[in-house]
Amino acid sequence: MESIYESKQSIDDIAAALAALGQPTRLRIVRLLLSAHPKGLPVGEIQSELGIAAATLSHHLDKLRQVSIVAAEKDRQWIWYSVRSEALKYLIDFLFEECCTRNRVVDIKDMEFIHVHDDGRHFVCCD
Repeated sequence: MESIYESKQSIDDIAAALAALGQPTRLRIVRLLLSAHPKGLPVGEIQSELGIAAATLSHHLDKLRQVSIVAAEKDRQWIWYSVRSEALKYLIDFLFEECCTRNRVVDIKDMEFIHVHDDGRHFVCCD
């Protein structure tokens, strides 16, 4: 599967990624992996930290991998998982891409997200 951030994804793909994040255990996993970004954590450490049975953890990690939110990398006998920060950024950008159009659902003064253009310039949402 092509990762969510490598090309424009359909609304169904984006909904699947958001649904995967909408499950409490998966959300805990992503938050834990973000705390270890960019290196990530080995499966055993995730399991120990969150107190999740191995089979259950495997299921949740596989679901997050299927929607390109996490990546898995084998290192000798361990499998390390890390968050694909570009995928999370893509989802956030998708949610906010229309924040300043039509009826301004999000007030500009409440925005704290700072984006960086390719040329290095910074801007706050809606600038």
